[in-house]
Amino acid sequence: MPENIKTIAGKLTTMQPKGRASSELYNSLNKRWKDTCKVLFLQEVGEIDAFLDWFTELNEPIIHRKSGVSGKDVAFAIDQYSEGSKWIGLEEIDYGKKFEPVGINDLKDIDSLVEAIGERIYYTGNVVLGNSDFVESSSNINDSFFMYETGRLGDCKYIAYSTLGRLCETCFGCNGIGESAYCLRCYETFRDKRCLELWMSQNCADCYYSFGLNNCSHCMFCFNLKDKSYAIGNLALGREKYAKISAKLLGEMAQELQRAKRLPSLPQIAIKSKDHSKELAKLLATKLQSARPEKLDRQPIEDAWMETAGIVLGKKLGGGIDAYSKWLSRHTRKTEKHKSAISGKEIFRWDYASYFQLPPKRLVTMEEAAAIGESVSISESEAEKFSFACAHDFLGKIAYFNPEYREGTNTNTIESPTCTRSSNAYRSTPVVYSKYCGYTFWPRSCECQFGCGAMFDSKFCINCYQSVKLTRCFECDSCRDCSDSLFLHNCENVNNSMFCFNAKNLSYAIGNAALSPDRFRAAKKSLLGQLSSELEKSKDLKADIYNIGARR
Repeated sequence: MPENIKTIAGKLTTMQPKGRASSELYNSLNKRWKDTCKVLFLQEVGEIDAFLDWFTELNEPIIHRKSGVSGKDVAFAIDQYSEGSKWIGLEEIDYGKKFEPVGINDLKDIDSLVEAIGERIYYTGNVVLGNSDFVESSSNINDSFFMYETGRLGDCKYIAYSTLGRLCETCFGCNGIGESAYCLRCYETFRDKRCLELWMSQNCADCYYSFGLNNCSHCMFCFNLKDKSYAIGNLALGREKYAKISAKLLGEMAQELQRAKRLPSLPQIAIKSKDHSKELAKLLATKLQSARPEKLDRQPIEDAWMETAGIVLGKKLGGGIDAYSKWLSRHTRKTEKHKSAISGKEIFRWDYASYFQLPPKRLVTMEEAAAIGESVSISESEAEKFSFACAHDFLGKIAYFNPEYREGTNTNTIESPTCTRSSNAYRSTPVVYSKYCGYTFWPRSCECQFGCGAMFDSKFCINCYQSVKLTRCFECDSCRDCSDSLFLHNCENVNNSMFCFNAKNLSYAIGNAALSPDRFRAAKKSLLGQLSSELEKSKDLKADIYNIGARR
């Protein structure tokens, strides 16, 4: 997500093809890797490049293309761009280049327009912004240092083979990390330190192979706990006893890493565990007495969808938002509906921060997860016999996963499993400080977002992605401070414009060339009429911001 659009031309290190980083970066990251191993395992386990497959197996890949300008390697953190498009590195863009205005005969439809401006359409990778250095084979990075094979990270340093995060240091093979340090293969973390295979947890330290922890420290193989320390298998132990068992387990992990160059993931271990859901349902029956369900109403969201379509497309679209679900979901994250292993209640999860790795037959609701964490643990004799190789034999009663959370007050959030202080959301997640969103992934401080992905501080947008501060926009990607525009890519401060790529400070422009306001308005009105007509007829559009580069 771009935080500021100022390029750092001349400061970017040469982007390397996938493989080993340049020597200075490699040596710095390798040293941090060894330091991390000493912290986590009390010993080194080998050089960093022996573990590359393990680091990346659960993360979103960095895509490598060849620049159409220089032939150099270009890294992309977004994999939606269509094959057959042209690629360019951010450092290669000439923002001052002038283009001829589009002819009137080329404005009759999208295909004619794309054909006319085809040579101007490049998708941009190597996006490294702000005060950054020693960044290689990475994209969508800002204000960060010593980064390799990373994507969508900001204000970070010493990170490799990781995706999605902010304000982190010394992390390897992670996905969805925030304000975390010395973490290895951790997923959806916030303010966690010195952790291995910690999933969906906050404010934790020195935790291993655990899920759903909050404000915990020195925990191993624990699930759905709050405010606990020195625990194994949800069983709290004295400090000395914990130290003895944990030292044994850490030695076993280090030995396996040295041998196999990988460890199993927490879900892989849990899948092998015996199912205890029927026993848990009986055991927790009194704790899980049904609360009165919140009254949910889709109508406010439907009204917002109609209003947004009228503002953005010039026409309110009939048929209800679900009629356009396939189109609105085309470039957002996949979602799945499951049933609780304990109660059969519906559970929704999204393909974000490796949530899809969680075993479907071990999913439970938030209330059920909390009850398990409060009530169920392994026995003391089991703790004494616990071994890493046979961990699955001890975890059957506790290894259940909740892919949902609610923070603060949330109202009328429908099929939206992860929300923070939001309202009127439908089939969207994580919804943070936002309202009136549908079929949208990660709106933060937003209003009226539909079919969007990773949008910050924006309002009245349809099918816009990876952008900040957009208003009344349609099919825009990787943009900032734009308004009343459609089909933009990598643009800043572009207003009342269409089909602009890699541009700044434009108004009334088509294909990066300004027109008179009257001519632009006429062309926009005609094009919006065509788009609305196609949507009403088929509930879909052939063209989108990710495929027009390959439509020539």
